[in-house]
Amino acid sequence: MSLSPQVFPSQSERAGKFKYLYYRSTSTEPQDYRPCLYLEARIDYADIRSGYQWTTGISDVLDLFPLEGDLLWTSDMVRTVDPAALQVTRPEGVQLGAIPEFVSEGYLSRAEAQYMSYLLRRAEALVYRNFALNIYSNPGESQADFLSRCLDACHESFRHDLETLREVVNRRLERIEKKFIVGYRPAEFESDRGGSQARNKLHAVAERIAEIFLRTELALEGEADLPRYSDQSPSDLEDRLMSLETDVSREIQRLQNSYLERVRNIDEYIIHPNLKDLHLVRTCILWLPEGALAP
Repeated sequence: MSLSPQVFPSQSERAGKFKYLYYRSTSTEPQDYRPCLYLEARIDYADIRSGYQWTTGISDVLDLFPLEGDLLWTSDMVRTVDPAALQVTRPEGVQLGAIPEFVSEGYLSRAEAQYMSYLLRRAEALVYRNFALNIYSNPGESQADFLSRCLDACHESFRHDLETLREVVNRRLERIEKKFIVGYRPAEFESDRGGSQARNKLHAVAERIAEIFLRTELALEGEADLPRYSDQSPSDLEDRLMSLETDVSREIQRLQNSYLERVRNIDEYIIHPNLKDLHLVRTCILWLPEGALAP
């Protein structure tokens, strides 16, 4: 809820011209309140390159001090305050301190100009960007969520490349089958036992390869499992099948790593507002309990 600062007749006719807000008191004991400068602004971030658009409010407090020359405000001079902790009515039982003599309506105008200068130098919105995918994060999106979205953006392309690899593997399986199964001719008095064993070996490897492709997903953790073989000397067919199955796992791993490298290609992109993006909402005197929001 927006607060309308109260015009409170104070220590002098000069002070009575100012608008006031008060820090909400949580104490039941009498408290001394000191005057500070309260500045509230709205920032409309808009960046053409990233398409980033976001409006945010900012509420800051500054100690009252003479504004001499072109002193540039620094971040340690300005403190953020939660508007929900402020109220327009003076808390009961508080003692207000004196407003410095140099504070005037002209002083507040100069403070507003310097505050705009401060925001131009200090205000920024952090955006994550992925160069490889040309994707930028959305307002309020964490780096982990942005990384997950980059991963999702690669899903369709990864599945396409994985299917292309599977077609290549299937053609290699067909060539092996033609050479060792279809072309197998037992001798006149030899049983077909050798051909059956060869078919069984090929079908077993084909099923394992199909299972590898089915369970392969593009994920930030995990990798394709390399097959394990016994130390026995393999036959020519077994050697071909071992080579194929090993190549499948390694090519899938290479494909995954290639995509993950693109997904993780993330850096920070900082957006600064222009003067037209800054909108001063209000300026007034904020009364704070002694010690509250100390720098």
